[in-house]
Amino acid sequence: MFTHLLVPVDDSELSIVNVGEAVRLARSFTPPLKLTFFHATAPGGAPPAETAFDELRHRRVLADGSLVAVPAAAAEPAPPAADPGRALLAKAGAAATAAGVPFATHLVASDRPAEAIAQAAADCGCDGIVMCSHRRSGVAGLLAPSVATKVMRLSKLPLLITRPQAADMPREASHAAALIQDEHRSLAAVLYALRAHVDAARGGTAPLERAVVAELLRYIHDYPERRHHPKEEASLHRLLRRHGDRGRDLLHRIEAQHLQEYDLAAALQAAGDACPDRATGDDPALKRFDEALAALAAHVWEHMRLEEHELLPLALEVLTAKDWKEVADVFAGNQDPGFGDWSEADFRRHFAHAAAAVPLPAARS
Repeated sequence: MFTHLLVPVDDSELSIVNVGEAVRLARSFTPPLKLTFFHATAPGGAPPAETAFDELRHRRVLADGSLVAVPAAAAEPAPPAADPGRALLAKAGAAATAAGVPFATHLVASDRPAEAIAQAAADCGCDGIVMCSHRRSGVAGLLAPSVATKVMRLSKLPLLITRPQAADMPREASHAAALIQDEHRSLAAVLYALRAHVDAARGGTAPLERAVVAELLRYIHDYPERRHHPKEEASLHRLLRRHGDRGRDLLHRIEAQHLQEYDLAAALQAAGDACPDRATGDDPALKRFDEALAALAAHVWEHMRLEEHELLPLALEVLTAKDWKEVADVFAGNQDPGFGDWSEADFRRHFAHAAAAVPLPAARS
């Protein structure tokens, strides 16, 4: 009987799908299995480049939520460098959190992925490893076919091979579905980071930091309303409607959820604006902020479930390869609809910084 599975993650589309399959597998057990998400990053990597969001540490948040410049001497210390491997683990952890699956993370520096996976499984006390079957063309990184073969030789643990529906999709559909799921997990990871920050403040272990909250709230408020949902409605929803009325009621439900999410995000923003810096414990404003966050998070988890478990499977039955290419182009920014002031690249950089605030429980054997 399995109790604890290692799930390697990398930056491939297949990894996005494999995380979802591992979470579904873990959730099918009672109680759910524990997952340890593992990433091996190349040793000696170059530090990330300066981004537009580094200017946040040279601003001060006012009570109304606006930012004003402050002298360099009074600016906040530089935030932790954005770590791509940590961001990948944050997204995987958010997928597990949304499903109620316990998880841990393990990050090492190694340029020998098969050996690193086998060693991580032993070090973390896992009793199985979950990897994904590959497309005929193969993939790079931790989930490459050659890596799975080596892991089978190096580890004495069972290797569970998932074969998700994405493995049989047309290339365009697989690409588009992975992009949509990745954006879902980015938002979930930022919500998870904010949840942890608020829990620490409510529990008295660390006061609320308005600068951190403001950065997380900007992503939570702006990204779904200005980028993610408009892209869905302008591409995926429009193309589904072109093929008939089969998904009409489902699309109405999802688009109504979009509007409700905007209201919940606005309420969270207002509660955050009213919450004083360094608030802790039973501060009434902090409690209202906590309640607004709980309401939005519950809504987002249900919305993700509806889209990934009902809408995407329907779209896979209905849309053509040409349709999926159009969806993928919109989500990849090749046909940028231009919603909002920030570009897609801006939001990706913002998420990488926000991921530094995500608490990642370390694996223990």
